[in-house]
Amino acid sequence: MQERTADQILGESWERYAREETADAGRDYPGRDTVLEVFGESAAFAEVVSPFGARWPGQAAAPAGPWADPEQLAAQKIAGLEEDEDGETALLERAYRSADLPALAEERDLGGCWPFDVAEMCTVLRSWEERFGIRLIGLEDDRVTVSVAAPVRTMSEAEAVAAEHFAFAPDNITQGCDESLGAYAAHQVLGRHVWSFWWD
Repeated sequence: MQERTADQILGESWERYAREETADAGRDYPGRDTVLEVFGESAAFAEVVSPFGARWPGQAAAPAGPWADPEQLAAQKIAGLEEDEDGETALLERAYRSADLPALAEERDLGGCWPFDVAEMCTVLRSWEERFGIRLIGLEDDRVTVSVAAPVRTMSEAEAVAAEHFAFAPDNITQGCDESLGAYAAHQVLGRHVWSFWWD
């Protein structure tokens, strides 16, 4: 059986999420009034993922160079995040490549914690490694953090990357500070050398 590509994995995730959100829109359920009173009405899927729609927009292109050295940048980011002591990221002792994820997951007993299996996670991370020079610098059961040697420099590039992030970890956007793909692209992707993903 042929291994699925990152584009296929992320595309299936995006379109599955779109189907579920569209099907659930306006549906009544026990306690709905209380949820709406406390949290308000959630934004419609189309608003959240604008300028895209229910159909997967495809993968982002790799940004034009020059790139920082991925290993050096990762080491700097690990050191910088350690100094910040934000308490949110379980940093690794050094940077790892996507191919190292299975051994790390087994060593830390993390298999089955993420919404993708380890092979799918590796495929997505490898794709980002090739296009953006990412290195794995933080790993938990509900969070993955990577350094980014080739951050995107334009808003259209950032939105394309944000679409991939949404397909990988929608909670980043729907339950984060930004609450829309466009805002997330501007605040968490554009020019950023660290990407962090979490799942509720």
